[in-house]
Amino acid sequence: MEKIKCLICGMNININNYDFNNTTMVEKNIENNIINCPFCGVNRLYFDNNLDLHKTENLDSNIISIFDKAMKLEIFNGQFYKEASKMAKAEDIKKLFKELSNIEYMHAKIHKKLGGLKIEPNLFKPDYSKHDTDELLLKEASKREEHAIAFYNKYMREVSSEFVKDVFKALIDVEKQHKHISQNK
Repeated sequence: MEKIKCLICGMNININNYDFNNTTMVEKNIENNIINCPFCGVNRLYFDNNLDLHKTENLDSNIISIFDKAMKLEIFNGQFYKEASKMAKAEDIKKLFKELSNIEYMHAKIHKKLGGLKIEPNLFKPDYSKHDTDELLLKEASKREEHAIAFYNKYMREVSSEFVKDVFKALIDVEKQHKHISQNK
């Protein structure tokens, strides 16, 4: 397997990592058919070893503010999934939430890097104890994914940068997969 580079998160995909976070994907990666980035979940349309789009361009304060909000959203969701992985009863649900947490934290890193943000926020951590069954945790997961999709759709219309729009489009597709998986588990 040749090394593959993800243009969204900047990570290299290879024989040692192609199947990371596979439970977060509708179609699973296999050694000879890498469909999604195992780190950020984006589709193979965003793979290219010859390009390096993972760089910041001249961004105005509005786009930097949007990246800051997006980073906070993804950290907040990552924290939820991390806690949900501890609370879930079924092993397959625990694993799903752990891997969703990995992906959401990677999305936060993408926003932090692209926005040139220096500090990760210290966000309020809610009490998730009312989600005391796997079904309630999955329902909450679906709501969070729906919110993320709406967030990216809203802000995609507000930015002029085609690169930022591409990043948001790629992440919308990932969040849609997560919503589908959380609704069909």
